[in-house]
Amino acid sequence: MLPEPSLPPAAPGPRRGFLATAVLTVLCLPLSVAPQVTPVSPPPRMVLWAWERPEDLRFLEGRAVDVAFLLATLDLADGDVHVLHRRQPLRVPPGTALIATVRLQMLPGGSLARFTPERLEALAGLLDSLARRRADVTALQLDFDARASEYDAYVDLLQRLRARLPPGMPLSITGLASWCVPGSWIARAPVEEVVPQLFRMGPDGPVWRARFARGLPRPCAGSMGLAMDEWQPVPPGVSTLYLFNPRPWTPDAFARAVAETQS
Repeated sequence: MLPEPSLPPAAPGPRRGFLATAVLTVLCLPLSVAPQVTPVSPPPRMVLWAWERPEDLRFLEGRAVDVAFLLATLDLADGDVHVLHRRQPLRVPPGTALIATVRLQMLPGGSLARFTPERLEALAGLLDSLARRRADVTALQLDFDARASEYDAYVDLLQRLRARLPPGMPLSITGLASWCVPGSWIARAPVEEVVPQLFRMGPDGPVWRARFARGLPRPCAGSMGLAMDEWQPVPPGVSTLYLFNPRPWTPDAFARAVAETQS
């Protein structure tokens, strides 16, 4: 009988410890997870302030932009009210939503706090009649830099005006940045909108801009106003952005405003 051929020694099998390590390594590999995408907030609704000067805004045709135009200026004194109606032409595309803005100015020595209830009622009636002068007006906005001593009288005026305005007509007021603090008097104002103006704020401007950069504080959440010559990034949470231009609006100025708000 021939001797059986000798077989080569078998290769040593893998060690169980090595296998366990390999399996754990595979199991512990990170799974490919799709990166989280932060939702991008839509750009705010834009409203252009059109002040007392000739404004041709027909280039806004087809754009979702509203216009807040100066309808009149009221010079207020303790014994009289002088109405200065808009004298400059305003041209807008058909169908543009128009907000009538009325500027209230106290003459030197005057104070709204000294207006009697009868005078406040008469002033509310005058403002209501101004808002009804144009059938295409969709909202009324008051621009009044009320002093602390006039807060209560201003709230009284707004309440009387609210009772007179047509049902469904929004009432808006512009405001100072310093009004937008917790417990502010404007929480008592019967208005749909407060528009803090973050421009022409004087030496305290940097402080207020820094505060607003973190978002609009209540009770001013939602709307704000910026000036083209004092631009700052639009804070988070702004749904309506009013824009003031110290010069007449042009297509180029509007394009720059759009680019700034979307940057």
